[in-house]
Amino acid sequence: MDLARDKNGKTEAEFLRDYDVSQYFRPSVTVDAVLYRVLGDGALRILMIKRGGHPFIGTYAFPGGFVEKDESCEAAVRRELKEETAVDGLPLCQLTAVSTPNRDPRWRNITVVYSAEVDDGISFAAGDDAADAKWFDVRLSGNTLAFKSDDETFDCTFDIAYDGFGHVDINDTKIVERGRCAFDHAKIICYLINELKRRTGK
Repeated sequence: MDLARDKNGKTEAEFLRDYDVSQYFRPSVTVDAVLYRVLGDGALRILMIKRGGHPFIGTYAFPGGFVEKDESCEAAVRRELKEETAVDGLPLCQLTAVSTPNRDPRWRNITVVYSAEVDDGISFAAGDDAADAKWFDVRLSGNTLAFKSDDETFDCTFDIAYDGFGHVDINDTKIVERGRCAFDHAKIICYLINELKRRTGK
């Protein structure tokens, strides 16, 4: 049987042999886990970790990290969640992927975000590069996202943009004041709150 050849006369084996992976820009891929409980009136309780290293040291983020060479995003988010919070075995559902340029000051990092609705009884403990882990009650009012834990509060404000389908547009939503929320995670929370409202009609 004749082998199919491309416009340069190469078979697939020859094409792959000569393929230069460096010809395209290669961003990094990270994963984040959003564990939440619905409190009512649009408020959520969200498990967040305190970052123990740069960037955004001392601020709060979702448990997460980089996808390793030989693992899927699903395996990576389960691994990172266990390493940073000791939470294991939860069914996680992909919420969204965020590819906004400059969302991470280290490099062009695209994150795949997973979520799970849990209850307050879940057992957790900070580990790996997480300096702490705690629940925050989070409420969106206008363009302000208010965070409240047992011992601290802060606000994040932004200009919220929506796409043509009524979803929060994470790329075009702009953070005005991040408070103590790392990266673009406040925008992801805003997206989640909006999606839950759309699903329930409340």
